[in-house]
Amino acid sequence: MERYAGALEEAVDGARQQERHYQLLSALQSLVKELPSSFQQRLSYTTLSDLALALLDGTVFEIVQGLLEIQHLTEKSLYNQRLRLQNEHRDDRGTLPQS
Repeated sequence: MERYAGALEEAVDGARQQERHYQLLSALQSLVKELPSSFQQRLSYTTLSDLALALLDGTVFEIVQGLLEIQHLTEKSLYNQRLRLQNEHRDDRGTLPQS
């Protein structure tokens, strides 16, 4: 009995994933319609379908989240470096001999 319940659950999950794929594909197709025709020609149904499948995976979102964290850390580091340099320049101006 458990085997049948597991198979049913897999079928339901597969149907949900297929439904989500169609939703994403439809949304992508709507976005593509807003592009100039020269760009529309380059984005085939297969390409859009593959993109929708990549979005379903969740890996893309994990990568983007990781890149966002790296960007925040880099910006914070650069901001702190800028503050240090400003303070050093301010200190250097105070120690220069006046003519």
